[in-house]
Formats: sequence, C-alpha cells, structure tokens
Amino acid sequence: MKKKILLIILFLFMITGCTTLNDKSIDQLLPILLSSDNELSNVVFDGYKYYVPNGIRFVSKDDYNAQLLDDKNNNYYFYIDVVSYYNEVEGSYEENEDAYYSKALDYNGKKGYLEITEIGSDGYYFVEFMYNYGKIEAYLQEKDINNALIYMSNILTSLQFNRNVLESIIGDNVLNYREETYNVMEPVGGSTNQSYLDYVEQYDNYEGYTPREEEEIEIDETK
Repeated sequence: MKKKILLIILFLFMITGCTTLNDKSIDQLLPILLSSDNELSNVVFDGYKYYVPNGIRFVSKDDYNAQLLDDKNNNYYFYIDVVSYYNEVEGSYEENEDAYYSKALDYNGKKGYLEITEIGSDGYYFVEFMYNYGKIEAYLQEKDINNALIYMSNILTSLQFNRNVLESIIGDNVLNYREETYNVMEPVGGSTNQSYLDYVEQYDNYEGYTPREEEEIEIDETK
C-alpha cells in the first residue's frame, strides 16, 4: 500500500508540473525516482511490458527499440536488452569525471547508470539513462533534464519481463539475433561512437505533441 501511495504522489508531481521535483539536484532526485518499483503497465509486447506516463507518448517500435515524444517535442529512444536479461548478464559502469553528470545506479537489486554529457556550445545535453535492462537516450536542453529524468525513471522502473515468453522467443537462438556495430547499453557520452540515436532521424517533423490515448492493453497473465 505504501508503495502504491508513493507512486501516486510521484505521478501527480509529473502531471501537474510541480516544481518540487524539478528544483531538486539530480543526486536528490534519483533516490526519489528509483527507490520504489513501478508495477503499472500500459504498453505490452511479447515477453515484456512497461508504463508510459502522461505527458509522453509512444511513437513507434522497431524490434526491442521504441521512440517516444514528450509534450515539449523532446524525442526519447528506448532500448530493451532482453538478451542480457535472459542470460542474467549485468554490465559494469565506470563513472566519467569529464561528464556533466555521471553515476552508477543500484536500487532494489537493479543496476545501471546515468550519464549526461554537454554537446557542443548550443546548450544541449546528451542523456543516457540505463537501468533494469533498459536504456533511454535523449538530446535535451538543461532546463528539461529533470523533467525528462522523471519520465525516463517511470518507464525504466516499470519494465517487467516474462521469462517463459522470452524462452520461446530467444531460447537457444541468442546468437542468431541481429548483431549491431555497437553495444547500446554501454555509455556513449555524446562522442562519435555510434548510439541508437544514429539509427533514427534526429529531427523528425512533428506537427506538435498529441496527447496519448489512455487505453490500457489487456495482459494475459497465463503467459
């Protein structure tokens, strides 16, 4: 019950645009966002499900990649590493002293990292948030970072896997999965290294934010 109350309060902060969270430092914000698991879900695919909160909408999906858009037209690129989850592989992260922000994450037995790198001199930052076998990348202005971290954390903490379904999809065929020329779960740091952002159009032509329809997908608990 306490966990559900905490989640409700957190979602109210996001929906109302409350400055209480936006005014906190990142070090203050992360424990609030990651201290409790999010058990909600409204996006369900074979082998995994997650929650997309109000203020951000699901745009497209390509295999285990997804593109989302928030109400300020910031793009988010979401990658789910089902192979590492299936094989119970946990990566390591070395904090980057040259980054705007860099920290290894470990909450509730789930690990990851947050790395934010300033890109050029135009006031944009490259955010890499990896947690719970998911990673979200985005290019953002500094004023949008905290709000984006709230969205990202809600998605990443809600990510849940169905091992039985993944067994039928992946099984012994892990090596047959398409190999990329980069490891998307490793930090890129805004360098010339290739990231998932390089696989999509960075500047899509949107007519503006369209509120996401609140339609929850039926979940088959027998799977």
